[in-house]
Amino acid sequence: MVSETPPKPPLSRSLSTNLLVLTIVFVLIAEVVVLFPSIAKYRNDWFHERIEAAYLVGLALDGSTEEMIEEEIAMQLFETAGILGVTVARDEQSRLILAPDINPHGPSRLHRVDLDNQSPFEMLFNPWAALISQGDRYIRVMGAPRHMPKGKADLIVSQRELRRDLWAYARNIFGLSLVISTLTASLVYWALNRIIVKPVKKLTENMAAFEANPDRADRILKPSDRSDEVGDAERRLAAMQASIHDLLNERRRLAALGAGISKISHDLRNILASAQLMSDRLAKSDDPQVKKLSPRLVAALDRAVVMSRDTLAYGRMSPGVLKKTNIDLRALVDEVFDAAAVLGVRFINQCPEGFVIVADRTHFYRSIVNLVRNAADAMAPQTPAAIEHGQPEPNYGTVTIAVETDKPETQACTISIADTGPGVPTHAQDALFEPFKGSQKPGGSGLGLAIASEIIRAHGGELTLAETSGEGAVFQIVLPAPAGASASTMSAPAAA
Repeated sequence: MVSETPPKPPLSRSLSTNLLVLTIVFVLIAEVVVLFPSIAKYRNDWFHERIEAAYLVGLALDGSTEEMIEEEIAMQLFETAGILGVTVARDEQSRLILAPDINPHGPSRLHRVDLDNQSPFEMLFNPWAALISQGDRYIRVMGAPRHMPKGKADLIVSQRELRRDLWAYARNIFGLSLVISTLTASLVYWALNRIIVKPVKKLTENMAAFEANPDRADRILKPSDRSDEVGDAERRLAAMQASIHDLLNERRRLAALGAGISKISHDLRNILASAQLMSDRLAKSDDPQVKKLSPRLVAALDRAVVMSRDTLAYGRMSPGVLKKTNIDLRALVDEVFDAAAVLGVRFINQCPEGFVIVADRTHFYRSIVNLVRNAADAMAPQTPAAIEHGQPEPNYGTVTIAVETDKPETQACTISIADTGPGVPTHAQDALFEPFKGSQKPGGSGLGLAIASEIIRAHGGELTLAETSGEGAVFQIVLPAPAGASASTMSAPAAA
């Protein structure tokens, strides 16, 4: 069996490329999520640094005996920190240290920020509002210095200064995130590519090579020593390939053997037909010894003919050529019973009038005949005395065929074939439907149930041994409802 090797996917759709891109994207997403609280924290720290600076400068200017710092230096410090105005409240007293130089033609809008009373929403999203803002405006920031928890600092800063520092911090964080994400993605990609992608590629290439030529034993995968899921997959694939390889070799040998047996059976059938004609003449002989032995010879020839016919029929099984039509099941069962009347058993047809199934009439008839013959053989083996007199032993047992019609919602047909024989032995149940194995009758081929099972499977159904005991056996045929069939088609008698 030769199969065309499937083309490799383009690089943009390969597992390795997708893995690398997804790793970078996911790490970037994680970094962006982290960026929100990072920007918020930087903004708060930016405000707190200026509050601390304003408090310390104000404390230095507020000396009792002499100034601890010159006012000009203090103004330079305020300007360096971007502080436009400062008011410090201490001991319930407020002192204006620096007032902003407000330009009547410049920005006059004022945004208030209370560091001690910010909501989580304001802390997360106000920094982004500052980042995308335009122009300049004043920001009034109120908060308690670290060394004066009961005091209050009230200062005014420029939004432009805040935006500039936020952008610088965001660029640094984004650049660092890009480096971290690329490095992390590369490491993750290298690890996953080594642990997963390469072994999967190896499995895929091996499956393609094995599919192209499953007859070669060297195409069977040699699993690694890995103990994880990939190693388990390798071992299971190797076991499956070995099973397929052995099965194909066995089927090839069986196919060659079957072809030879079919030819032999065909020629043997012609030879047996000639022998039957000769045996009929021997039966008319007046020699007592010949008369005594001829029935046994006729019975042996009949069994040989049946075995040859069943072997050829099983070899010609072709489920794909079924010609399904609507079949009156009761009429079909009556026809089977008429053909099997010589088997020496009593038949009961419990199929309802007008019950219709959809099946191939010829093949389905054949499966029912095989099941009925199997039941009759189990109950009433013909003795040489009965064969010699030309009559089967009457009423040696009963075969009953019935249909379950109490489950219309399933739209399925369940046909049971019950007999009153000794049942199926336990040791024979496992190979009951296997050719050349399931027969319990001396000289039997074991093909009757195998052919019946093949036919039922070809119809999409199932043949099973439902019950067995010392009082008989029950075989069940379950046929699924055909596509588009109504419940009445296979679960109830057809309307008159």
